[in-house]
Amino acid sequence: MSHHFDSPEARADSRINITDNFLFHDPADRSKVVAITCVSPLAGLPSPYHGQLQWRTFRPTAAYDMRFDTDGDLRPDRVLRCIFSGDDAPQRVEVRWLQGAAANDDHAIGEVIGSGAVGDTITLSMPGARIWIGEAGDPFWLDAVAAKGFLDAALAGGSPPVSSFSNGQVTTAATNVLAIVADLPIALLGQRLHFNSAVSANDHGHWHQVSRCGRPNFAATFVDHPERSRAMNESMPEHDVRDFSGDVERVVSIVAANVGRVPDPAGYATRVARSLLPDVIPFDATLPSGFDFAGVNGRTLHDDFGAVVYSAVFGRPMDTAIAPLADLRASWPWVPAPRPLPGGPGVAVPTRNE
Repeated sequence: MSHHFDSPEARADSRINITDNFLFHDPADRSKVVAITCVSPLAGLPSPYHGQLQWRTFRPTAAYDMRFDTDGDLRPDRVLRCIFSGDDAPQRVEVRWLQGAAANDDHAIGEVIGSGAVGDTITLSMPGARIWIGEAGDPFWLDAVAAKGFLDAALAGGSPPVSSFSNGQVTTAATNVLAIVADLPIALLGQRLHFNSAVSANDHGHWHQVSRCGRPNFAATFVDHPERSRAMNESMPEHDVRDFSGDVERVVSIVAANVGRVPDPAGYATRVARSLLPDVIPFDATLPSGFDFAGVNGRTLHDDFGAVVYSAVFGRPMDTAIAPLADLRASWPWVPAPRPLPGGPGVAVPTRNE
């Protein structure tokens, strides 16, 4: 669902709060893809919900999955799974691989393909595959506070400015997350796939999914409600069109009527819902990576997803008025290095319900 603090459970335990997904060709080797999952927004800073420090370690025994659907049925056919041990840094991680029937079995654990310490690059037993896990600068770039205000005004029937939903400030530019970065051969996954991430708790011998993440900022915009976010976090993408089109249509029909340039807001909202759902990131390895106005083919760390998504939601061109993060690494593991933690209460990323 890709948002900072997208559900009551995520607000209570940042270790299961998936903030973002990325998938793109490895810039150094186009025969590989880089898959990134980030969790624990404001890592090391006080939570805006309960005041305690957000976790800087992963949840022990939970399964952190990168899931790849390779046959188009929206169920995983390949899963890269990380399982951590110990509450204190440096944690150890065991990396496992599941495929075929095991990728959909909530009792399966998977084949161990690597292990090591968090903070190190771990070479995996599959040729050409590696993984890096550790604290990183949050690669999410959006003026989330201004976007919230803009969306609130549009939903309320007001008249927000119609060219930009940003004050030019990246809300999370001074904050950190925990990142899992995998470098995987395309031959291992196939040329065309759908990608999403999930965290599952070990529940008496089987895995119970407690969060999932696909496209950026989906939860903040459409299902920022305790019951709806919980329902989506515990479900699979194959049911998204059936179960969550109504959430998208409700928001889009209102804001498109108030702000957009569309003659039929309800019909337009139906088309937007079908373009945004299911909540997975599609990827065709034969095409360049990008989440832009040409369409969604993975998502790179430089993509201005806010302009793309909000232009669709509001039914007219929108401008984020911000540039990509200046501290993105130019080489492996690509995500920003950890940033110095600011003093004070930290940076809150408010939801629409606050």
